[in-house]
Amino acid sequence: MAKLFSVTILFILSIASVVLISFCDAQGGKSVLKDVRKPLKLQETVLTHLTFYWHESFVGPNASAVIIAGVNSTDSAIRAFGTTYAYDNPLTIEPIVPTTTSEVVGRAQGYYTMYPGDDEIAIGVIMNVILKEEMFADSILTFEGRILSGTGFVREVPVIGGSGVFRYATGYYQSQMLSADPITRQNIVMFDIYVNMLSDPLTKFI
Repeated sequence: MAKLFSVTILFILSIASVVLISFCDAQGGKSVLKDVRKPLKLQETVLTHLTFYWHESFVGPNASAVIIAGVNSTDSAIRAFGTTYAYDNPLTIEPIVPTTTSEVVGRAQGYYTMYPGDDEIAIGVIMNVILKEEMFADSILTFEGRILSGTGFVREVPVIGGSGVFRYATGYYQSQMLSADPITRQNIVMFDIYVNMLSDPLTKFI
């Protein structure tokens, strides 16, 4: 049965290749498509749990999140429809605002846009996580999704991909606001990330 399945797949790929080649010939031999192959057989994957705290500041000379777009450009209300922030927030192991660079274990970089409704404020978020540990060197883990503004509940956003050791990654993060100061406008958020990733890049560190 398995042999028959393999033969069937190869036959389908062969037919697809003939069709594509014919199409390219019809277009004068020019195409961005260079090859069609069987999908790569991925290595064994492991479920990895990462935990850290992000620190977000909206005020002062070292603000880590700023308005970059909105209905009234950068003068838009902080929670108006379409108000968009770019952020570059430091990450730490402990829920304490970092005072030295050695306490920072990575960065969360990206942007989010406000979508206020009648009884809730939704936020469309893009987040790239860059970690300083050697095992994560030259690697980025990327998330995209929708969360709700507020405290007292857990937010969840899926992994949409990654690079380096996070290539082919899947998973999600769960986050919860630990503190939000209305005066200084500084937030501390706890992140728990669960990511399926290839095991080989991690073996020399485990």
